[in-house]
Amino acid sequence: MYRTSDATRVQGWPCGTHPRVSIGHRRRGFTLVELLVVIGIIAMLISILLPSLNRARQMAIRTKCLSNLRQLCIANQQYVNDNKTFLPFSNWDGGTGAPYSNIRIGWLYDPPITSTDPSKVETGSFWPYVKVREVYRCPAHDKIESGAFGAARSDVLTSYLINGAINGYGTTVPGNASKIQMYKISKFKNDDFLLWEADERGGAAWNDGSSYPTESFNPSDPAASGLSARHGKVATIGFFDGHAEWIDHKTYRRLALENVRNQVWCKPESPTGR
Repeated sequence: MYRTSDATRVQGWPCGTHPRVSIGHRRRGFTLVELLVVIGIIAMLISILLPSLNRARQMAIRTKCLSNLRQLCIANQQYVNDNKTFLPFSNWDGGTGAPYSNIRIGWLYDPPITSTDPSKVETGSFWPYVKVREVYRCPAHDKIESGAFGAARSDVLTSYLINGAINGYGTTVPGNASKIQMYKISKFKNDDFLLWEADERGGAAWNDGSSYPTESFNPSDPAASGLSARHGKVATIGFFDGHAEWIDHKTYRRLALENVRNQVWCKPESPTGR
């Protein structure tokens, strides 16, 4: 007869010890209900935060767009200072060639241009003062839009067009039809409109680098003002004194439809500014 302790020794277990059965403890996972609750909370947070993120993104785009136009207005000031106060050529009718004998290079490019050559902006008279292509374009301006852009040539270069008033909207020198009228900046008021973010939805404005106030009006849209719709009911506009700001479409439309000399119709020596 033998003792339990002996039997334990025989079986390989130390004296006074007993084998224990190890029982694994399984971790408790999420139930379906709990998972759905978590997903619902995440979805709710996204729905709360997404509008704020979108607003922040739009604000950043607007800030950059306004900064771009301000830099172009400053470039104009620098050009004027370097050229005996004469304003640059507006690229009026300068899409496919150089139609005037007294000027060739415009503020935006040296003609001709195509709809596939964004580097052409580097030939313009503003380039030495800007030297960054992105300054010429609003961050929200997508080239895919170009199907709605008039001739769709200059939109590959810029989101902004210069006021054709700086060349009298194509007025030529008296007695010489081959020369376009060039003006000094003193012929304009500080708060006259120099550049604007023209409408991408219609019109024929995008054949060159300049425009007259109603050139980009969309005839199929009674609410269209001639300004871009990228930012909703406002767009950027630059002034002769070098600053830039926002203008609402309603105000611009009213000015563009007036038949008097105003901030947008500002051709020198014309009682109506046209």
